[in-house]
Amino acid sequence: MPFNPAIYPADWKPNGKEKKLKAGNVCEGCGAPNRSIAENLQTHEPYMVHLSIAHKRQYETWKEDAETMVLCQRCHRRFDRKFRRKGGRRYHTPVGYASVYIEYKGQRVLVEMAKTLDDLRDVIAALPDPVDIEIQLVVILAVVGNGHYRKEEGDLLTIAEYGACIGLAPLM
Repeated sequence: MPFNPAIYPADWKPNGKEKKLKAGNVCEGCGAPNRSIAENLQTHEPYMVHLSIAHKRQYETWKEDAETMVLCQRCHRRFDRKFRRKGGRRYHTPVGYASVYIEYKGQRVLVEMAKTLDDLRDVIAALPDPVDIEIQLVVILAVVGNGHYRKEEGDLLTIAEYGACIGLAPLM
């Protein structure tokens, strides 16, 4: 998934440099040094290794104290693959997305911009209990629905739903 700065804390990039230095500027998965030259396993083409920060728990990009690790591209893809559903998606991507917000440290923060209903389910399932959730359905850059929910003990309780969000909670 491409980097989306909207779902990260403002100090994320400077914080990433610090985390890479703390890890000795090497991948915590395979030990590859940052900016070293590696070989693609399929094409045998050389490429430059770039380290990035991976969240140990998916969808905690909004959480400034989330547990992270430093990984190279190959290890980061392998790690993220564990969190993807197997097989095809049941629902196709509409022209839009669902913005998921939660209350964190007294502020409303963007957690994810889910493009499919399955992605939205994954995000909701990964959130901690209890937590207040706001979902905005955005189609062609217009908010077409808004819902406020509370996740408690694995259940999603509806506080209020408007527009296209009406009836969304039972689908989760």
